[in-house]
Amino acid sequence: MKKDKKLDFTFLKSNQDKEKNKAIVAFHGWRGNKSSFLPMAKNNAFQEFDWYLPEAPYLVDNDNNQRSWSYEIEEGVWEIQNISMLLNDFFDSEVFKNYNSKDVYVIGFSQGALVCYEFICKLNKPLGAIFPIAGFMRTSTTTLHPNQKNTPIIIGHGSKDNIVSVDESKKAYNHFKKLGATVELNTYEAQHRISIEMIKKILKTLKI
Repeated sequence: MKKDKKLDFTFLKSNQDKEKNKAIVAFHGWRGNKSSFLPMAKNNAFQEFDWYLPEAPYLVDNDNNQRSWSYEIEEGVWEIQNISMLLNDFFDSEVFKNYNSKDVYVIGFSQGALVCYEFICKLNKPLGAIFPIAGFMRTSTTTLHPNQKNTPIIIGHGSKDNIVSVDESKKAYNHFKKLGATVELNTYEAQHRISIEMIKKILKTLKI
C-alpha cells in the first residue's frame, strides 16, 4: 500500500467578515471522499466558518473516489502509524498554524468518527468541540489527551442505524465518560446519516 507524504484536502474559505477565524474539519466515512461533506459545508447555516475537507489516503476497490482511513494489514491488525503521522502533520502545518485550537471544531461521520476517537481525541491542543457521528471504536484502549478533557465530545447516532449499531456510540460514550471526558450522547430516530437533529445540535454548540 502506497504511503502518502501529505493529506489531500479541500479548503473552503468563509466570505463573512468576522473578528476571528473559526474552522470546521470534517472527516468523511468509509467509501467517501473529500466531496462528501460539501453539501453541509456550503449550507448557509455554516457560512461563518472556514472548512477543511480532508480525504482519506487509501483507495477502496482501486476506485479513486472511494476512500478509507485505514486498511487491514493482516487479520485484526489495522494500519495506524502512517495515518497518525499524516493527521498530526495536517493539523500542525495547515490547521493550528492558521487558527487558535479552541476555534477549531472536528466532525467525523462513520469511519470518520473512528478517526475522532482514535486520533483527534489524542491531539495535544484543546479543540472547540468534537462531533463523532454514527461511529465506533476499534479498541477499548483508546485514550484521551489531558488537554482534551474539557473539550466537548458530542456523540450522535441514529437509533435505526443498520450499518453501525447505536450500541457502538453507547460504548464510546461510556468509555470516554470513564476517562473523565466532557462527553454527551445524542440519539435520534434515523438510519446511518447525519440527522437534522444532530445538525441543530452542532450549530447550537458552534454558537457558544
